[in-house]
Amino acid sequence: MTESLLRTRTHITLYLLGAIIMVMLAVQNVRYGFYELFYIGLLFAPLFLIGAMYGWARRNDQNVQSGHLLILGGLMLLTGCVVLSSNPNAHYWAYMLALFGYLLVPLRSAIYLSLATACWIGIALMANGGLFQALRFLSSFVLLTSLAALYAYLYHHKTRSLVDLAIKDALTGAYNLKHLEFTLKQEVSRSESSGHPLSLIALEVDYYHQLLEVHGKSTVNALLAELSSLLRTMTRAGDSIYYSGDGLFYVLLPFTHPEGSVVIAERIRRTIEQQSWPVIDKMTASLGCTTRPAGQTDEQALLTRAHEALRVAQASGHNRVHQKGR
Repeated sequence: MTESLLRTRTHITLYLLGAIIMVMLAVQNVRYGFYELFYIGLLFAPLFLIGAMYGWARRNDQNVQSGHLLILGGLMLLTGCVVLSSNPNAHYWAYMLALFGYLLVPLRSAIYLSLATACWIGIALMANGGLFQALRFLSSFVLLTSLAALYAYLYHHKTRSLVDLAIKDALTGAYNLKHLEFTLKQEVSRSESSGHPLSLIALEVDYYHQLLEVHGKSTVNALLAELSSLLRTMTRAGDSIYYSGDGLFYVLLPFTHPEGSVVIAERIRRTIEQQSWPVIDKMTASLGCTTRPAGQTDEQALLTRAHEALRVAQASGHNRVHQKGR
């Protein structure tokens, strides 16, 4: 199961659970004689169902948080209106909406939503339920959402750490080959659908195996880590760096034309050549560039073209940049 599919199923499940809870609350309100809350509770249930349908409709979209935030904000606004209209008991619904926020949207957005909910419902309760009821709500709401925010922060922090371990090379800090295959597939699909260019650079340290034999693995590993750090300082926002082993790096360049990829590759080559490296002093690299031809949707073909360009650069005497034409 992919991450996007798992996220979509989680969102849909949460919305369906919210709809079921609202129906149950509506039934309980009838039993206790709160007939107005019964009808309002039944109104909330379809809104949660709309959220579930939105989650399914945007299942392939990576940027769905704004829609979820809009839906939850609308539910929060409606809850405050219910409290203002002589139904202060409806403020209990705000607790559920706040908790849902920490599961549906990023942490910072969820915190902003909780603060807005606390202010809005607090004002509504003060206007209709009195100062004491407003303070009682605010104290319990802040305690609950603070604990939820702390748990969400710890969860997201741990998740990010585990993701980094799974997709990054421990030696260089660059992304690993498995993540390159995943990202390249996404970028090729995005490039094909939007029409923007996509370029790839394959970079290999010249005479890598001779460096290993002469200077040893620990020295070469330190050089690779420093080279990776240097590459990160030379790439733009949106570009990404990958390491596959044996001194071979990849630089993925979305929105980059063939001419631009050559300029970037030449700047990298020249910087590596002019850099003063520890122990060995001087080091060079060969680079092969390629740009995805229109209509080509095979990400492996793009990798093959970059490798072919790299081999030509090495066969030309190393410390070269070669571009694989269309």
